[in-house]
Amino acid sequence: MTFLDHVDLIEGTRKDINKTYELTDIVFLTIAKVLSGAAGRKDIQVFGEAKLDWLRQFCPFKSGSPTRQSIGRIIRGISAELLMGSFAIWINEQCSKGGKEHIEFDVKTVRGSGHNRHVDAVHLMGAMILDSGLML
Repeated sequence: MTFLDHVDLIEGTRKDINKTYELTDIVFLTIAKVLSGAAGRKDIQVFGEAKLDWLRQFCPFKSGSPTRQSIGRIIRGISAELLMGSFAIWINEQCSKGGKEHIEFDVKTVRGSGHNRHVDAVHLMGAMILDSGLML
């Protein structure tokens, strides 16, 4: 399974009537731009509009590139624990296929970082190879 197949299993909080954009499309777009240096939802939107043909090689994007408002609303509705769990399962599947060691992930929310309604909480992620105890 690909990482996006695992994301597809995440239950979103949206009602069917409001599903203009697919969850996997939004997650893929967001991850692709964050890995290349996104500074916010507007950067993600501009990237989606500029690279739509490239993005469609991996996800259908039937409704085109989402607006920054849709990106923010949908990403906020995803459980960080479920997304992280999907990522951890996928990574360890890849490790198992290649005969590599398993990796354990830990996510923490920085206390007090999300009290302002206009600022999302800060999340920290740690990863460790279990067998050797190596922190990544």
